[in-house]
Amino acid sequence: MKIAHVIGSCTPGGPQVLVKSLLKQLYLEGNKVELWVMTKAKDIPFINDQSICFEKKFIEELEKAHIPIRFIEKRPNKDRNKTSKELIKLFRQFRPDIVHSHLESVTFHVCRSLYKKTKIVQTIHSTKMPYKYVQKFYISPRCSIIVAISKRIRTLLQESLKISPEKIKLIYNGIEIDNFFYDNRNVTNKVKNIVAIGRFTKAKDYPNLLSAFSVLKSLLENERLDVPNLLLVGDGELKDQIEEEAKERKLSENVKFLGVRNDIPDLLKKSDIYVMASEWEGLSISLIEALASGIPIVATDAGSNSEIVENNVSGLIVPIKDPETLAKSLYNLIIDDQMRKKFSKEATIKAQQFTIEECTKKHIKMYKELLSYRK
Repeated sequence: MKIAHVIGSCTPGGPQVLVKSLLKQLYLEGNKVELWVMTKAKDIPFINDQSICFEKKFIEELEKAHIPIRFIEKRPNKDRNKTSKELIKLFRQFRPDIVHSHLESVTFHVCRSLYKKTKIVQTIHSTKMPYKYVQKFYISPRCSIIVAISKRIRTLLQESLKISPEKIKLIYNGIEIDNFFYDNRNVTNKVKNIVAIGRFTKAKDYPNLLSAFSVLKSLLENERLDVPNLLLVGDGELKDQIEEEAKERKLSENVKFLGVRNDIPDLLKKSDIYVMASEWEGLSISLIEALASGIPIVATDAGSNSEIVENNVSGLIVPIKDPETLAKSLYNLIIDDQMRKKFSKEATIKAQQFTIEECTKKHIKMYKELLSYRK
C-alpha cells in the first residue's frame, strides 16, 4: 500500500510522536509511506533553518528510516488555492492509495483539495475540537473513516457530532515501548524528583500544578520531610508566565525548567513520580510513555487519562482543577513506598496495550478493509 500521512508541524506533541512511530512501523511492514507537513512558512525548517532540537531529531529519524518528508506552505484563506495546488502536486507525484490526515485544520485543506474519489482517513487526537461545525458538516462527510484514539473521543464523535458508529474506528495510540521499559526501578528509595512533561499551553494547566506543588511543599515541611524537585519538561507560549509564577510562589528552589529534551526515557528512569495536571487531553503519548517506564503516576481525569491509568491500580486519577486533591495524592504516594511499588508493577503490565506494533496492526487492517471497499 501507498499511504501519505499529513500533519500540521514537526513541533513537540503527541500527534507528531505517534505519526513518526507509525510511519516507521508501516515502512517496516512493507508499505510505501510519505509524510506531508502542512505548516506556515516561518515554521518550515528548510525555509527558516531555525528548527529546535525536537524538530531536528524528528526529521533526522524519519530520513534515517528512508521516509520522505514533503513540506507544504499553509497560507491565509485568500491564498489557500496555492496550498491546494501544492497538495495536488504531491498527490500526483506519490499517488497514494490513502491519505491519512491529523488535526482538523489540516484535514480541511486535504478534503477541499483532493479528488472526491480519494480515500481520506482522519484521526481525532483531542476531546477539545475548535472547529466542530466544519468537522461535522464538511470534514466528516468527506472522510472515509475517522479514527478515535480513545473511547471518550469515540463517544464524543457519536453523540456531539452525530457521526455514524460504522464510520469510526477505535485505535489507541502506540509507542515504541522498548525505549521506555525499565525493570530496575527502585521504588523504595526516597522520592527526589517529580516530573511533568508537556508543552506550556492552557491545556496542560501548569498553574494548577504549581498550586498543588505549593500545597504539597507545605504538607511535607509540616511533617519535616524533604521536598522533592518538580522537573518541568517542555516549551511553549506560556513558559515565561509559569516561570514567573513559580518565582512569585517562592518555589524556584524546587521547580526546575528543563526545556525541550531528547532524553525522555532516561529522564523517566531517573525520576520517582510522574504528574499530569491537564485541563484537557486526547490520549496522551507522554502519559503512555510514563506508564511504560513503570514510574508511579498521578494524573487529572482529563481527556482519556483514565483509559491509560486505572485509578488505584496503576496510578492515581484526580479531578481537574483541584490542587488540594492533587497535592494530597502526591503526598500519599511520596510517603507510601508500597503504593509506589504496586503502581509501578501494574503500570508496566497496562502499558502492553499501547505498543506501536499493535497500533500499526490495527491501522493496516483498517487500510486494507478500506481499499477492499468499492464505492
